[in-house]
Amino acid sequence: MKKWIISIGILLLLFVGYVIASFYIGMDYKKTAEEEAVAIALKEGGLVSVSDYYLYHGQEAYSVVVGKDDEGTEYVLWIPKDIENASVKKMKYEEGISKSEIVATVNEKYNPKEIVSVKIGIKDSSPIWEVTYKDSDDNLVFADFDFKK
Repeated sequence: MKKWIISIGILLLLFVGYVIASFYIGMDYKKTAEEEAVAIALKEGGLVSVSDYYLYHGQEAYSVVVGKDDEGTEYVLWIPKDIENASVKKMKYEEGISKSEIVATVNEKYNPKEIVSVKIGIKDSSPIWEVTYKDSDDNLVFADFDFKK
């Protein structure tokens, strides 16, 4: 009986260690992706400061960086995960719908119980806002809205 308890304890510790290690590896990927995207945005995108970062996984993975250039104009850059075979897309933030406008639209149109996340992405080569919210039945809903005005 004592051997079983020790064996189960060891297996439980190994499992917990595996879960913790997996979590940290996953978080390290996000941090590395953000650092690389910000470096590209500053070097190649013409930005001098960064205000927001989104990691978007749709049909393709993109890092989305929002920041300002040296004249104070705010831009959004969509940086593909496979930067070697694709190009960075750049757009003035003012040409798109703001985050607060999207949140207001979702609240008015769907009356969500809770908005979980709001992030910029790209779908079929078109910039979008992806809003994740919980409806009145606690279902998780993903809604896409055109980013362009």
